Amino acid sequence: WTAADRELQGGMLHYGEKLERRAKVFVRRPSDYYRGANGILYATNDRLIFIGVAPGSKFESEDAPPVILSLEFPNDTSLDMNSRRLYFLTAHGVSVSHPGVPRADFAAVRGEEASLDSLVDYVNGVHATQRKEAAKERRLREAVAALIRAPIYYTVKRGDALFSIARRFETTPEQIQQWNQLEGDRVKIGQRLLVKAPKK
Repeated sequence: WTAADRELQGGMLHYGEKLERRAKVFVRRPSDYYRGANGILYATNDRLIFIGVAPGSKFESEDAPPVILSLEFPNDTSLDMNSRRLYFLTAHGVSVSHPGVPRADFAAVRGEEASLDSLVDYVNGVHATQRKEAAKERRLREAVAALIRAPIYYTVKRGDALFSIARRFETTPEQIQQWNQLEGDRVKIGQRLLVKAPKK
């Protein structure tokens, strides 16, 4: 576990990237004959990172340095994390996938199930909030676009003239006359005029 922490603290985090959650996990790869590679799954505000140590080989010398494994996934709304039982239902874990990155399964080390659940809940909670904010922003943009396209009407007040109304709404008196089928340039107090036509 210290090797994983040392690797992370050794400059792996980007500027402004903050560590939010961590859980001790293991990964079984076919290349290791399904022996577990122990490591730590980290959730930052930017990425999901796994750093682990590959299981040793009996052909390696005693003093050979450990082989460090690392996997990372962008921590955005395309990241999919599903808690489930792994490795023939023997381990509590999570399946992680992201477009463009191979899927990976991480199983909690015994006693770390709550930490892994907390990490998954944190990441999924952040994504739910991001989706909600994106939907709210999309609705706001649509409302603003509808407002921009909508026609504008103006009620004539005392002292208004067709010329001054046209100047106020950045159009021409002729255009207001055409939109409102006016005969001449006289307007009456209380008259409702279309001063900006709806945009298509």
